[in-house]
Amino acid sequence: MGPKVDALVVDTTAFIRNAPIHELSSNITTVQEVVNEITSKRQIRRLVVLPYDLQLKDVFQENIQFITEFSKKTGDYPSLSATDIKVMALTYQLEKEKVGTEHLNTEPQMKKELTFNRLPNDLTNVAGFFVPGKKENQKDSEIKDSEVNDVIEKFDALNCSDNINGVKLDDILAPVKEESHIEKNENSSDNEKDYDSEEDDDDEEEDDDDEDDDSDSGWITPQNIASKRQEIILEESGEPLKVACITSDFAMQNVLKQIGLNMLSCDGRLIQQLRSFILRCYACFKTTSVMTKVFCPNCGNKTLKKVAVSLKEDGTQVIHISSKKRLSARGKRFSLPTPKGGKHAKNPILSEDQRIPDQRPSRLARTKNNPLDPDYTAGYSPFVMRDINSRSAMLGIRGNMDIKSLMRHEPNNARRKGKKKK
Repeated sequence: MGPKVDALVVDTTAFIRNAPIHELSSNITTVQEVVNEITSKRQIRRLVVLPYDLQLKDVFQENIQFITEFSKKTGDYPSLSATDIKVMALTYQLEKEKVGTEHLNTEPQMKKELTFNRLPNDLTNVAGFFVPGKKENQKDSEIKDSEVNDVIEKFDALNCSDNINGVKLDDILAPVKEESHIEKNENSSDNEKDYDSEEDDDDEEEDDDDEDDDSDSGWITPQNIASKRQEIILEESGEPLKVACITSDFAMQNVLKQIGLNMLSCDGRLIQQLRSFILRCYACFKTTSVMTKVFCPNCGNKTLKKVAVSLKEDGTQVIHISSKKRLSARGKRFSLPTPKGGKHAKNPILSEDQRIPDQRPSRLARTKNNPLDPDYTAGYSPFVMRDINSRSAMLGIRGNMDIKSLMRHEPNNARRKGKKKK
């Protein structure tokens, strides 16, 4: 079997699960961040002795920007990492180079629901009710009396005879002898019953044999699950794909499928329905399509939940709320820790408009050493000096960092440190 994909972009899950991706394509590509995510010794050993050449490519910034904006519109942006976005951007970049972008979507296609009226508009065929039809035109339905009289005269002129071609016919109203016919029917019915019972016995025996033969065929058992997965991965298609991405991340699959890019899975787990997500506040029941929000724009509480939405024919949104996920107020009320000052304070963020420190790195960390600068003072070392002693360096603060001071858990709870003593 020849290669199924001309250019295959690989996610981290394919390397972790040791998928036979060399059987899918001879041109396998990924980004450097995917290789950096592999930290296990066993997986690194497999990565060193790959039976194919793994190509690492850089992604253009415009493609990363397109994937980022598209994932925000579908609502999958909070579920994606920077590596996931780069993998999808590389797939989009190769698709643009090899095929083009005319067949790709620039906006997500919202799922539409078809609604049907419970009561039909035509009430003439309602069960249990009689609706009289429209009166027909009386001019068309009226028959002239002269025409009726002509028909009666013609029927009166007809003569009926008992002889046809010299043969006398019996009286059609003569009684029929039914006794012999009934006896014959009884005998034939008994024979049919015996024959049917024999056929039923034969059919039951044949069904039992067929069930025994087909009991193991078509079922997935622990013995053949590996071969079934291999068949799903290596299932041949009509034409080989130009570009595809292999991943098991459902958020990535949702974005790729809505764009129109081809995708594969390591174990056959592919999404069947496209979904779009928004944030819904379970305190004031307002919604927002900005998936980067943490606090509700209406009430200001941190009570936003991601829900799936679809569109009706008239354009109204339908929110699909899962009844399995129950809301709980546990852990919502607790005493706050004492606020701390300083330019590197990490206080919990309780509202969207709360003032936070700049978290800037030190001056030494912000200096750039450029030996080719015309104002460069000769005699100094051309090597870059690293800041390792300042408080910002100890806290791991670098330039252009996102502030992550949000409380995921109650800060007053004791944290586990080390192993439990026996």
